[in-house]
Amino acid sequence: MNHVYIDANSVAERYLGQRLSSEELREFEEHIVDCQECGDRLLLAEMFLARQGNRLKKDQDLVARVVLYKPRQVVLMLVVAALAIPVACLLWALISRS
Repeated sequence: MNHVYIDANSVAERYLGQRLSSEELREFEEHIVDCQECGDRLLLAEMFLARQGNRLKKDQDLVARVVLYKPRQVVLMLVVAALAIPVACLLWALISRS
């Protein structure tokens, strides 16, 4: 599934409304796992529907938020944060010795 198809067929909106065929559903869910842009589109579609008064079920509200958090990115941020403190301490020790 590509962005042209997603835009032309309002896939994000139809996904939230549970109106995708089983094949479209499978392809879109595979696509949004690795595509931040489509995760953002899904969140925007959810916000638009909420503003229009179309309240989604609680489990549907969570879907858009879940795809925005990529496990690899979270792990990478934690590793960088864990390394930042010892590096800062080492630099402080080197600077203060001078």
